[in-house]
Amino acid sequence: MLYDAINIFEKKLKKEAEQVYSEENDGTDTEMECRIKLLVDNYVPKDGTYLLIHMDEDFRCETPLEIKYDKKSGELQGITDSRYRYIRYLDYNSKLIEMNKPIDAKKVIHSNQTYAFFVKKESISEKKLTQDVVDGYYNTLSEPESKYTKTQARNLYQQAVKELGEPDRDAIDKISVWIKDWLVHPELLPIDYAGKDYLKLFFVYEDQKKTKELYEQENRRYVIPNIYNNNDYNVKVNGTILGMPSNNLGLNAKKPFLENKQRKTPAPYLLDMNQVILQSQFFDYLWGHACKSNVNVFIDLEEEEIYAVCDRSEELPMIRNGLYLRIRKGKEVEILDCDIVMDVSPNLTKTLYFKPIVKGLANSKNYSEYNTTARLAAVIDEVFFDKYLSFNYFTDAMELPQMDGGLKYILLTYRGRIFSWLYKTPQCDLGGVVAEMALKLIKNKIAAGYFGRACEQLNLLLSLEDYFNENHDMEERMGTVQQEFMRHIDMLKEEWTFTDSEYYYAVGQLVSYFLSLSKSAKKPLSMANQFLNAGDDSLIKEKLSQMFIRYDHAIDSSKDSRAKNVISHIMMYEPESKKVLQRELIAGLTAASAFYMKKDE
Repeated sequence: MLYDAINIFEKKLKKEAEQVYSEENDGTDTEMECRIKLLVDNYVPKDGTYLLIHMDEDFRCETPLEIKYDKKSGELQGITDSRYRYIRYLDYNSKLIEMNKPIDAKKVIHSNQTYAFFVKKESISEKKLTQDVVDGYYNTLSEPESKYTKTQARNLYQQAVKELGEPDRDAIDKISVWIKDWLVHPELLPIDYAGKDYLKLFFVYEDQKKTKELYEQENRRYVIPNIYNNNDYNVKVNGTILGMPSNNLGLNAKKPFLENKQRKTPAPYLLDMNQVILQSQFFDYLWGHACKSNVNVFIDLEEEEIYAVCDRSEELPMIRNGLYLRIRKGKEVEILDCDIVMDVSPNLTKTLYFKPIVKGLANSKNYSEYNTTARLAAVIDEVFFDKYLSFNYFTDAMELPQMDGGLKYILLTYRGRIFSWLYKTPQCDLGGVVAEMALKLIKNKIAAGYFGRACEQLNLLLSLEDYFNENHDMEERMGTVQQEFMRHIDMLKEEWTFTDSEYYYAVGQLVSYFLSLSKSAKKPLSMANQFLNAGDDSLIKEKLSQMFIRYDHAIDSSKDSRAKNVISHIMMYEPESKKVLQRELIAGLTAASAFYMKKDE
């Protein structure tokens, strides 16, 4: 699956490069810059202060550029500056592959080459950045063999030397001298050193194209010996070095279970240099999207296109056959989930009509028509999960926000299937799962005393069942039950013939009526639960008898004729169904009470 995703990424990368080559530019773009434009355009520099320092003008400093990404608004401060594109490219070519592969052994300096110097501002204020640290960094850049002492790593570095030549030690000496002078005289830079973000210095020449080529060269000098997960697993086959990539995979002495013990080379899989760099670029591309909260990545295998959208986005792609990746920004980009997707679309194949089928005490703004996947996902999130679902499809159970324990259990149980239905395979039949989930949620709401929300949840369940079945059976059935009950409730002398559906609706209405007679500040909601959890009708009649004995003092024998009428008919009726009809019982429990309605209502 990863291979298929990278294959599409490579084609998209080449397509973007071809488009760049066909367009006119200002002459400062390098060949490498054109080849990886897609990648760099998606790159988001880390928050910090960025400075260009001109080496051929006696280390003249330009005005600092502040770059900061606002997660809430999705806006990037500094992007409108004319230097942003230039600085972003230099920054991309100066970053470490990962923090475990630094040039500075003490991990204070986070850049990877001669012409860049990255450090956290707090490392300066806390005196972690010392002359010794600077000397160690530039000594390693000047004599890289001191870092690559193992045979496999040294072989890779020698490959880099053959391709790129030896480091420019004159430039290294000049820059190191200036850096050490700056440490003694921090006022040389017109910046505020407070904060926990980055200070990034870029040593440049007036010729921008020359500068970019130098950065590309020194970046490659770092990448070649460090791109593999662990050079100890490298093997040479027909003169080509193969090694294990490090993206989303870490193989070391603490993880022997990842090794393939059945072959001489225990690495799970091996790639050559070009393949592993391409894979690294793909994960850089994903990292850019993760930084912008575009954590849902869809890969269209037929159209050879990649889409990345944020949670709750209404801009879902239309994909007939493709792949899905769920990513997260951690110390590196992490793939939390991957799957095949089929027939994904921003629009629903048919309209969901969310109606107040059961007439509750209050109306809801959510009753409407739903034609898009995004709106359907939003109403499920709000009505069923109190807006805890959309941002927690993949949140670790220990990291979920505080919520009702019952809701948390249901969310963890069903979130994966709900997500798959909405965003992976919308054509799958999820009717049974939704019904099972919704009834648990409704019972949980009733137990907490939120009858209004429980009624809205029931209406969403009934609307979804009609949506899945492509009919109006539940709407018609519940409408008939409510109308018949309100007609029968005042039939004191006429014959009243129950159906099972009306019977259980009447039970729910009666339980709600009994609860309304309670004078206590806290309503005994556990009494409602025992009816929802009843396994047969005999238990329901037993519990109703107990409630009648408890509240009979509040029932007026002459005025409360409706109550007497309903109680007598319920106690005499024997339902044909062996199972309790929970939907009807819940409908009666959560609907507006017919006992208190006027006849003309």
